[in-house]
Amino acid sequence: MSGEGILHGKPLIYAPLEFRLRSGGAPAKDSALIICPVCEAPAFIRRSVRHTPTVKHIHCHCTNTGCGMTYMAEIAFVHTFNPSLIRREGLDLPQCPSDQIPQVLPPTRDSSDGDPDQLSMFGT
Repeated sequence: MSGEGILHGKPLIYAPLEFRLRSGGAPAKDSALIICPVCEAPAFIRRSVRHTPTVKHIHCHCTNTGCGMTYMAEIAFVHTFNPSLIRREGLDLPQCPSDQIPQVLPPTRDSSDGDPDQLSMFGT
């Protein structure tokens, strides 16, 4: 006896496919990482291969059982909003044009367009 044991003819781990839904039960199409180009259902990534520091090929599988398409997609770097503090020789990443950088600004204090039912933390 070598002590290997017996493998049963069933899956070792039960891991059902999980479909992400938005609040209200609608499919999370717009927030899914990959969307099927045919039926626009969310797709999951089976595996990925990094070709360059800025390009990755991903093998995808559509979650719509009526479609079931498998395909390869590409994820590519476009530009940086905030450059890295680390420098990597030979890697020149383009900077985003300043007018396209997303800005998160705090609300102004004199703004009267706020929610009238919201209490002010600052007493103004």
